[in-house]
Amino acid sequence: MLTDKHGTDGLSRGKVAALRRAVVPSCEAEALVGFEQYHKGILEALREKDLHVYELLQAEYERLQSSIQLIAAENQCSPGVLAALGSVIQNKTTEGFVGGRYHAGCEVVDDVESLAVSRAKEAFGAEYANVQPHSGTAANQIVLTAMLGRGDKILSLGLDQGGHLSHGASVSFTGKFFEVENYYVDRQSFLLDYEAVRAKALACRPTLIICGASAYSRTIDFCRFREIAGEVGAYLLADISHIAGLVSAGAHPSPIDFAHFTTTSTYKPGGPRGGVILMGRDFDRKVRIGSREVTLAEHIQKTTFPGVQGTPYLNNAAGKAVFFKEMLSEEYRSRQFRIIENAQRLADSLAGLGYEVLTGGTDNHMVLVDVSRLRQGLTGAIAQKGLEQCGLIVNMNRLPYDTRGAAVTSGLRLGTAIVTKNGMGGEEMKMVAALIDSVLRGVEIGGEGRYRLDDDLRERVRAEVLGLCRRFPMC
Repeated sequence: MLTDKHGTDGLSRGKVAALRRAVVPSCEAEALVGFEQYHKGILEALREKDLHVYELLQAEYERLQSSIQLIAAENQCSPGVLAALGSVIQNKTTEGFVGGRYHAGCEVVDDVESLAVSRAKEAFGAEYANVQPHSGTAANQIVLTAMLGRGDKILSLGLDQGGHLSHGASVSFTGKFFEVENYYVDRQSFLLDYEAVRAKALACRPTLIICGASAYSRTIDFCRFREIAGEVGAYLLADISHIAGLVSAGAHPSPIDFAHFTTTSTYKPGGPRGGVILMGRDFDRKVRIGSREVTLAEHIQKTTFPGVQGTPYLNNAAGKAVFFKEMLSEEYRSRQFRIIENAQRLADSLAGLGYEVLTGGTDNHMVLVDVSRLRQGLTGAIAQKGLEQCGLIVNMNRLPYDTRGAAVTSGLRLGTAIVTKNGMGGEEMKMVAALIDSVLRGVEIGGEGRYRLDDDLRERVRAEVLGLCRRFPMC
């Protein structure tokens, strides 16, 4: 592995030059097209070869630049990450891990993956990192496949309570192959009740407990979850996909040394599409697999390949390496605290306008709002569609104990990662709350989910949204 002594700045120039000399004989190197020349014409090539796709990508760029992105599951990666994703490394095929590949020609990609691993470990304070999972869901699938047999029991937060599909929903692979029990948030406060979680664990005796959520706005006590897991002899998986950036910056407590396994997607905190599996102090814990005794880290590696996935996406591994370096920067770390401040200002502003904000506020990037309490007939679906027409991009979300189905919902889930990255602050969050309020109070509601938005209202709000977008363009 040709990383520097800190493992964060990549290969030194001397080592890179040596590696290039080893890979490409000098007589051939002179005949190669320059690296920058090869890559710089990518968009021009797309426009020439497929104008239709080029124009669709251009339209998506323009959509992003002319609307306010408030979906809590979204973020935006840097031009550096985009460059890695669109690079020549996309062409390399291999299987296995560094030092044990099943194809030749891996000198360079081995160093790319090693660099991504070392930076991920540093960013999260982990002892082990696996950067090959294709997504956060794939990372969960690898852990569950590694540690559970068909029919083993999982205890997780229910999907309708703020959990994730891959944590045990009946339509997911998890619900099809494992027995799933759920714990719930409190009916009045909508907060996790750790004593109730403990009681459920003692009653059902799961093999594995999953903590982490896709719609929960308060701090998660990973230490308490580990105590519960230890009491019933279960493994603990912490899925931090939504809060990974906050965790890496110290803006939310870390599960790394409490959970046996920590998983995350890499796009939600602002990187490329993909997933990561992390481990702390349990990485070298021995487990018996058949007649062999292996460490948890070794078992996860084997389950990743050949157990669940084949060829890794090496362009994504390169993008992850770039992103993990960004995560280690002071700019990224300080931004995570501003993300929370903006979410809290947005929550406070909406509450001040008469909205029911679940749990009374937020500790992370996420704000959950019950819009059905604002007006008779208003649903999450109507709210999402009406706001979208005005350039405010949100997602409807089923709330705990919601009587409406997932296609209608009573709530919205809002997030502040993108608007914060683009430079917005507390005053802008107050303005955004006011714009949301204008639309949701002004929309005309009909029967069976029908609605109408007045043209003047739509154009007025759209103009204010465009004004904010011009002041805070996508960066």
